[in-house]
Amino acid sequence: MKPVVVTSDPHGLFDSRPTFSHVASVLGPSRVIMTAGQVGVDAHGRVPEDLREQMAVAYSGLQRCLEAAGATVQDIIKLVYYIVDYDPNNRVHVEPLVAFLQGHRPATTLVPVPCLARPAFKFEVEAYVAIPQQPTQEVDVVVVGAGLSGLKTAYDLQKSGYSVAVVEARDRVGGKTWSVEQTTGDGKFVDRGAAWINDTNQSEVHALAQALGLKLVVQNTTGNVVQQDRDGGVSQFPYGSVPVGLATAGGVDDMAALRDATEKACQALDIRDPVRTGGHLDSMTFEQWITSVGGGATALASATVWTRAMLGMEPRDCSALFFLNYCKSGGGLLQMRSDQKNGGQYLRFERGTQSLSIGLAALLKAGTVLLSSPVRSIVQTGSDGRVRVVSARGDFVCKRVVVSVPTPLYKEIQFEPPLPPAKAALASANKLGFINKVIVRYARPWWRESGLCGMLQSFVQAGPASVTRDSSVDSKGQFSLTCFCAGDAGIAYSKMARADRFQAVVDQVKATLGASLPPGSVPDPVGFEEHEWSHDQWAQGCPCPAAPPGAMTLYDHALRTTHGKVHFVGTETAFEWKGYMDGALRSGIRGAEEVSRALSTPKL
Repeated sequence: MKPVVVTSDPHGLFDSRPTFSHVASVLGPSRVIMTAGQVGVDAHGRVPEDLREQMAVAYSGLQRCLEAAGATVQDIIKLVYYIVDYDPNNRVHVEPLVAFLQGHRPATTLVPVPCLARPAFKFEVEAYVAIPQQPTQEVDVVVVGAGLSGLKTAYDLQKSGYSVAVVEARDRVGGKTWSVEQTTGDGKFVDRGAAWINDTNQSEVHALAQALGLKLVVQNTTGNVVQQDRDGGVSQFPYGSVPVGLATAGGVDDMAALRDATEKACQALDIRDPVRTGGHLDSMTFEQWITSVGGGATALASATVWTRAMLGMEPRDCSALFFLNYCKSGGGLLQMRSDQKNGGQYLRFERGTQSLSIGLAALLKAGTVLLSSPVRSIVQTGSDGRVRVVSARGDFVCKRVVVSVPTPLYKEIQFEPPLPPAKAALASANKLGFINKVIVRYARPWWRESGLCGMLQSFVQAGPASVTRDSSVDSKGQFSLTCFCAGDAGIAYSKMARADRFQAVVDQVKATLGASLPPGSVPDPVGFEEHEWSHDQWAQGCPCPAAPPGAMTLYDHALRTTHGKVHFVGTETAFEWKGYMDGALRSGIRGAEEVSRALSTPKL
């Protein structure tokens, strides 16, 4: 689809490059969007003192508005921005403006003002946007979302001979698989989202990796794990064993007893009918269950590491049944948390996990995927029996729809008729956790020189990181530690300024993995990546929605049920490996099979 916004500079007017064009025209059919003025205040109410920093925050807010509308910077017709006490001899606004526009030159107007809505505000920007519209497209199936589950659904349906359109809100494929390079083209990828697989019981994702010819890296577990106790004390123990010398008397036994009790309880569940086999567990939180089996303070601290790393939550935030069933879906707590053979974190991708999504998307027919086009409504009330899907960049008419977004994001789509009460209640009850994956890059894997594997397990309530892992790819010269700032600790961490966040993680790494080294010998990082998935418009949390007490008993039966001609997939709907890439692919297989059966059944 060609851009609908065309800019020009009439002959005889002054050269306005690189900041704006004198004229911006809208060509062809489009949807017009207008934003409110965006100012330099972030989600936590912080207003930077510096004008440049306020501009960065305001443009970030405007970018989020564009994403929510399904627009890109290239769709902007006009920008109007307001600067308090503007100094024409100090044009500090130009550089941030040019950086935001990425080469696009819409019409703009700068308005100097004496003040804005609050005394602290120094900058405000608003946009007028025209989103190009493609002609209404008729296909057999529309898949909502281009993550692994949606792409797998589309691929299997196309193999069966059906015409498919995949409509994606983001400007990329992959969903929570998102890999970035240190410098464009250097091949040193790190994963902001999903990162690990294995080659045994995660058969679907491994088979896809093999089919795409993707190179895998074995997770490093050679060396000691560093344990940070509740009081901040640091010790080491070999990977695969248990901590020693915890501050609390009997702490090691307390922790081991809970581990064994959790493993036993989850193994007793039937993943295809967890409510029947463990319904009593849905009446309490996981934290309450820990207390009920005799877990003490150290056991709770250990379990907090589990829930933060696995769900971005505290043990009090999810049902005991949900957590135990989640573990069972990955073969059990021990297998799901393991970084060794058969474990959930055994292998990584040399070029990052997004190479899976990009490779799978490349197997689809050309033109199948429409990006930057969030779906706004799915209408099944037409007299012709077909379904109409309305997206930001055009409408579709189809026979079936497959929705692959997480249940809490169903609220972003208007369903006509509305979702059945049980499915709507499930979507409302399920919550996404908070995970900020912080990747700290180094010039060399210095922790290995001290006999460490790179894993930190922190019982410190405030974190900031509860777990770290070595996420290096030695063959590419990419050396990094991935730090999980999650749950309550992650939320508190997110409220810090970016520079302070970076320093807090680096300080924790030095105090733990660097504890046995001489002062000043831990090298400074060479790079820093992070992504707060809760602040992502089309994720709103990570990795997988979790249910509070009572929700599974009341609504779990509705998780995979169809709504008329609308089907639902996604990693949370998988029976095996919920929350993982393998689970996403398995759900896509199920979705394609459901649709194929529905479309091949004769109507008598």
